[in-house]
Order: sequence, then C-alpha cells, then structure tokens
Amino acid sequence: MSRKGGKSLKQAQGEETRATLIYTGARLFAQNGYNGVSMRTLAAEAGVNLATVSYHFGGKAGLYEAVIREIFKVRDQIYPPTPAVEARLSEAGDTPEEKAAVADWFMDTLINGLLIRTEYAWGTVIISRELVHPSELHPKMEELFFRPNLESLRTLVRGTAAHCRNEADEVITAHAIISIVVKLLESHGLICKIIGWDSFENHLKDISPIIKTRIRGLLGLPMENAQ
Repeated sequence: MSRKGGKSLKQAQGEETRATLIYTGARLFAQNGYNGVSMRTLAAEAGVNLATVSYHFGGKAGLYEAVIREIFKVRDQIYPPTPAVEARLSEAGDTPEEKAAVADWFMDTLINGLLIRTEYAWGTVIISRELVHPSELHPKMEELFFRPNLESLRTLVRGTAAHCRNEADEVITAHAIISIVVKLLESHGLICKIIGWDSFENHLKDISPIIKTRIRGLLGLPMENAQ
C-alpha cells in the first residue's frame, strides 16, 4: 500500500479532506452564520459529496464543533495567555513608559494574530458572531475561549491603566481593546479600498503604530514612540 509520511495514502487523503472541510466550513460559517449554511453548500464548496461531510463529522453540527476546536488550539497564538502577561508586568518597572512597552507587546501579538495572519481571519469572525448569535457550543466557548482571553486582557488593564476605578471599568476597557482590533478585521476590505491598500498584511509598519498609540491613550499611557 502506498504511504505518505508514514501514513497510508488513504489516511493522508482522509486528513486532507478533513482539513479542506474545516477550512471551507470556517469560511462559510463566518460569512453566513451557522444557520445560513446548508450541508449541500458545504459539500459543493469543498468539492465533496454530502456523504463525505457526514462520514468525517456526522453532519453540519459536527463540522462546526471541529471548526471551534481548531480555534481553541490557536488561542494562545492570538491572545497572550494570562501567565505571560503577568510575567511581562512583573519584569517591567512602574514608569508609564515601561507599562506602555508591555501594552505594545500585547498589541503586537493581537495585531499579528488577528489582522496579519490571514489563516485566523475566518475564526475571528465566527467568534464575533458567537457573541451576537450564540450557538449551542457557546457555553464551551465561554469556558475555553472568551473567559481566558478576557482575563488576559483584564490583567493587562489592571497592570498598565493609569486609572482603573472598578471592575466594570476594567472589564469594559478590556472589551474595548479587543473590539478595536476585531472591528478593523471585519472592515478589512472597506478600509483597504478607501486607503488604496492591497491588504493589511503588507502594511504592518503603518497599522501597528496607529493601533498601539490609540490603545496607549485608552489606558492613559504616553502616546509617543509607539512603533
């Protein structure tokens, strides 16, 4: 039997089909929402028959869950985890400039993970949709994605904000930070068309200082020298 990378040809083809279905599903779910995607459309877009979707995932719900699990896997590549934020804050001094450097580091990770790495784009839109139109997987997403990411952002706000009056201030400021980046992603096409860019990916040096300067201002930190 033919083998590819230590696997049988059949296994390799099966994994490739699975990956294609997950990517296609992510794109369609992001564009149309869970209820706006039919099994027939999924199969046609992925170039397979209906039975193949059922064979690999048991149906649309199983495919959606697989897409969500893929998002969970890359969570820490998009959002710095709380221990990493705590370590950065612990290493930094108490001056506004040093706190601003921690905020810049955090935003660099978000910008690269959400705006520049296009393979994560569909997943980000799905996450945004889940906040507005929760699916049956929302409780799991809250546990494994929303709350850990919010705690990471809250840790950043607690450690860097010049003035943080109470828990409500902390939570809303944390949400404001991520909302800025997500809304930029959702408006990617329009923004690039207006400015005359081909994509965000080729203009990181222009985008990054703008976002980091505004986030510094939101946190009450010095707005100069953000790179």
